[in-house]
Amino acid sequence: MKRDELYLGVDLGGVNVRAAVVDATGHVLGQEKHRLLSKEPPQVAEAVLRAAKTACGAAGMPFSEMKAMGLGVAGLIDREQGLVRSAPTLGWRDVPFIKLLQARTPRTPLWIASELSVSAWGERAVGAGRGANDLIVVLVGSNIGAGIVMAGKLYEGAAGAAGELGHIQVVPNGRNCSCGQRGCLEAYAGGQNLAAWARDDLRIAMAAARAGGQRYPAVGRKLLDLVGEPDKMTVSAMEKAAHEGDELSTRLLDEAGRLLGIALANLVTMLNPARLLLGGGVLLGSPRMTRAAISGVEAHATKSSRAVLQISAPELGEQAGVVGAALLARESLSAAA
Repeated sequence: MKRDELYLGVDLGGVNVRAAVVDATGHVLGQEKHRLLSKEPPQVAEAVLRAAKTACGAAGMPFSEMKAMGLGVAGLIDREQGLVRSAPTLGWRDVPFIKLLQARTPRTPLWIASELSVSAWGERAVGAGRGANDLIVVLVGSNIGAGIVMAGKLYEGAAGAAGELGHIQVVPNGRNCSCGQRGCLEAYAGGQNLAAWARDDLRIAMAAARAGGQRYPAVGRKLLDLVGEPDKMTVSAMEKAAHEGDELSTRLLDEAGRLLGIALANLVTMLNPARLLLGGGVLLGSPRMTRAAISGVEAHATKSSRAVLQISAPELGEQAGVVGAALLARESLSAAA
């Protein structure tokens, strides 16, 4: 193995930073993951470099031998300016993160994109999207977003905001979303919002039961038994309750899946990908919601777009981001050469 073929990939979220040494074929040689102790940009830059150097140690290679470092950040990225325009989980707005990092490692070429973009590239390179030049990776967690590869190239949009699937409007004047709008997909199918929706409906059912002189609600009883109290609501508890026949959980998971399916169907119709990868913690924890979403694509996407479409789950898990970030840094060096 030539040392000049090694790259660093970093996946920076709101809680953890993960770094890995990756070779030109996408193989991880060493990695590190640790929690962020501060969300202040200079301290996060130091944490990224510590994780990167520890990953190098795990791979048995010095940091100075790394050819480039790529970063995926959970947020909206202006790659041309090296700015993190918005990263809600970090509390950042217009942070010149590349400048902060470059000051600490001036000899290392740096590259940055959104977490979703680097994850999509990782899956295309060595995961479930191998060989697909037109690929969409949709991750449903607390947030909902899409990483998009079109014609073999990363597609990020004019302002780096492509893939904001969670903020597609699905219910006019619907539930409030954290973005300030109403009726966004994320307000219904995002993990925390879906749990809050169930919590609200369960409280209404409990109040109705008490008003009727009943101790327990007829609707949502199994869900209440599982969580103990509405404040402890989770999507995984909803999935288990639905499996046991709970009407409230079944209704909400099916509705969230239906809305997600409509949004995905529109995405598939518009962009005509060869592969659609559906992942993230919510879908991983709710096969019922996943089935509803896939049914929505099959029911609402055009026949021509469905003819070539393959739907599956991502393969790389947490390593998708670091692998994709490293290989995109490699691509950028090749393009500049």
